[in-house]
Amino acid sequence: MRVSKSVTLLLGLLLFGVLALAGCGSGKGQDQEGRAGTDNKAGNAAGRSLVVYSGAGLKNPVEEIGAAFQAQTGLKLTYTFGGAAQLNNQILLSKQGDVYLPGDIAELKPVKEKDLVAWEKNVVYHIPVLAVPKGNPAGIHRLADLGRPGVKVALGDPQANPIGKLADQLLQKHGLLETVNKNVVVRTPTANELVVYLSTRQADAAVIWEENYQGAKDKLEVVPVPELKDYVKTVPVAVLSCSQEKATARQLAEFFTSPAAYQIWQKWGYKPVSQ
Repeated sequence: MRVSKSVTLLLGLLLFGVLALAGCGSGKGQDQEGRAGTDNKAGNAAGRSLVVYSGAGLKNPVEEIGAAFQAQTGLKLTYTFGGAAQLNNQILLSKQGDVYLPGDIAELKPVKEKDLVAWEKNVVYHIPVLAVPKGNPAGIHRLADLGRPGVKVALGDPQANPIGKLADQLLQKHGLLETVNKNVVVRTPTANELVVYLSTRQADAAVIWEENYQGAKDKLEVVPVPELKDYVKTVPVAVLSCSQEKATARQLAEFFTSPAAYQIWQKWGYKPVSQ
């Protein structure tokens, strides 16, 4: 009889312990789930971070818009700036990152072909211009002048960035590519480097983006070239499917097309895409 009572008592204690443990486990699970549910909301980005890839020419507005977003959310952003070819290779090889802003929508193609774009939206127009050093020392007044003997031309690398591809397409269409190539002193991986060559007068002319000129008005001037109006590009923003924070990445991507962001884009010489 004593044995029976002891066994009953032991079983009761074991059952109580199991229930108690189950209760702690349940409470802990609810607490974790509650925090996770809150942390996973796109609006609560504090303490979290995203990796942003961006064309080098977009650096100034992208960083300023990113800073505005961080001020609102507490989100930390890490940037990688470069030419489209470099950025695409990095994304395709690493399959890491969250948001991508190349200089032209066509540059998304390699990433999209590998199903690495979860969402995208067009943001601003990229407008090309023919720029020369202040005072136009080489007397460049039209596209054909780039082929004159002695003129030093700087162009983007067509294998590395949209501005290089655009310039070659423009010159090819007007039968000037072969002649102008003889005057090319450098092919740069980014548009920003073209500005350096012009500003230091190592080149007499270059096809750059209008926003590059906006940041160097004291050293450069623009030569009106009607042929360039057909070569306006579109800058997109994309959420990468490899992102581990897609909701927050989407929030940041959409912020790049917000009214507050468009004020910054326009300040740097970009024109918003009509929505």
